[in-house]
Amino acid sequence: MVVVNVGSCVGCRRCERSCPVNGITFNEFPIKCMHCDKNPCLYACPENAIERINDKVVVIKDKCIGCGLCALACPFGAIRVDGIAIKCNGCYKRDVEICKEVCPTGAINNLDDILCNKLQNTVCKLNKLYNIYEKLK
Repeated sequence: MVVVNVGSCVGCRRCERSCPVNGITFNEFPIKCMHCDKNPCLYACPENAIERINDKVVVIKDKCIGCGLCALACPFGAIRVDGIAIKCNGCYKRDVEICKEVCPTGAINNLDDILCNKLQNTVCKLNKLYNIYEKLK
């Protein structure tokens, strides 16, 4: 899952300009598809026009009838309908998403990396507290 750290985002819009899908924004920040494990949009589609490919949720444009049920089912509002459903496809044919590659501040990150770093920082702080506690005994 890729997320945007709004605190690091400088609003340069490189991610938007380089995105071949040209996603959705809210308050000037991009809304990226979370490629959910349960993917409600996939199950809402009556034409099976949404598939999971390379662990990404992808709209198959030739199958989409533009009914908008996927957009209604998306809990993040990351799908828009303009004749057909349009959403981030996670650059499923690439190793790294284009938006992540072009971001000058690194504001677009994998959630796993963010959580891992936070966990490492927390463990480090707990170790320091434990060492202080041991010295006070």
